[in-house]
Amino acid sequence: MEERERRIGRNQTLFREVNERIEQVSGALRTGTNMMTILCECGNQSCAEHIEVSSADYERIRAEPTLFLLRPGHALPDVEEVVEHQDGYDIARKNGPAAEVAEQLDPRDG
Repeated sequence: MEERERRIGRNQTLFREVNERIEQVSGALRTGTNMMTILCECGNQSCAEHIEVSSADYERIRAEPTLFLLRPGHALPDVEEVVEHQDGYDIARKNGPAAEVAEQLDPRDG
């Protein structure tokens, strides 16, 4: 079970890294809107759903390495808990081994 949780944590941090690059590019191309489109950061490797999030909310969530942005219904209760519902997405906090992986692989750490 612990290896499964670590694998899910690694999958989700990969999506987070992609979203960090999206945020960097969208910041460079800012067109007057504060919204950005990112990938769902759920543990399902085949998920390709998008989330619309404000830059401010994205930065707020990114400040905590164990928080991830998910489409509603995509949370995996055995590795995370939804801590906030927003219009079009949920914010989930990783726990256990998945949280450890999220903290170790935080692209903003350093």
